[in-house]
Amino acid sequence: AMSSKIIGAQGDFFANLAVDAVTSVRHEKPDGRVAYPVSAINILKAHGKSALESQLVRGFALNCTRGAQGMPQHIREAKIALLDFNLQKHRMQMGVQILVSDPKELEAIRQREADITKEKIQKILAAGANVILTTKGIE
Repeated sequence: AMSSKIIGAQGDFFANLAVDAVTSVRHEKPDGRVAYPVSAINILKAHGKSALESQLVRGFALNCTRGAQGMPQHIREAKIALLDFNLQKHRMQMGVQILVSDPKELEAIRQREADITKEKIQKILAAGANVILTTKGIE
């Protein structure tokens, strides 16, 4: 509630933020009626921040860490690839045994493992993705 002790003196700030959020999800249905799907509004909590640092993000915000500090924090017109596989160096599955007699063959196998991952990445980039979200690892 806007009159809670937590919001207190910032009631006007949060009231304006709430109105902006609701009006940002406004859309007109085919029959001409206007709808405001409140379920399309999500609140992400950032611990250690001031209440007055709250902001409305028009778009999609992720509450997760980046894989590396050098990665950007904001992407405009993102083309997102949602992956459920590793982008780490491909390794043979457990239980697979390869017998080689020549060290060059072993090096060729290792090179092929690296190439498999490189090919996956090239296909993702060729598809136009500039943001990758994965349930697995990225190396």
